[in-house]
Amino acid sequence: MKNSIYLEKESNRLCIGASRIQLKMIHLPDSIHELEQMICSESIQTLYISTYRMKDRDLLEPQAISDIRTQWNESFRTHIVLSNEADLDDFQDGYCFFAELFHDPLKNKILILYQAH
Repeated sequence: MKNSIYLEKESNRLCIGASRIQLKMIHLPDSIHELEQMICSESIQTLYISTYRMKDRDLLEPQAISDIRTQWNESFRTHIVLSNEADLDDFQDGYCFFAELFHDPLKNKILILYQAH
């Protein structure tokens, strides 16, 4: 896993190369609109998408927040789930993103979107 970015699920440790950063999970906003405001106001400093899960870790792909803002209405707003359950049949194109929000030791907010399809 050299040069990979991944989250160790059990310990909430973000691994970037040789660096290990302890993350603390924080509550998601109550609505997609509030999440959108956080992304647009740059309250969220880092965003990753996970499309692959191994036994104890999720591989993460860093995303430019400006790209997420540009594609928000088309690809994200109606596909993000703020709860733990969803039926893929309820989503256009048959995919959704489960969201988790963390902060690092410096209190920088990190949003991770887990793609389900």
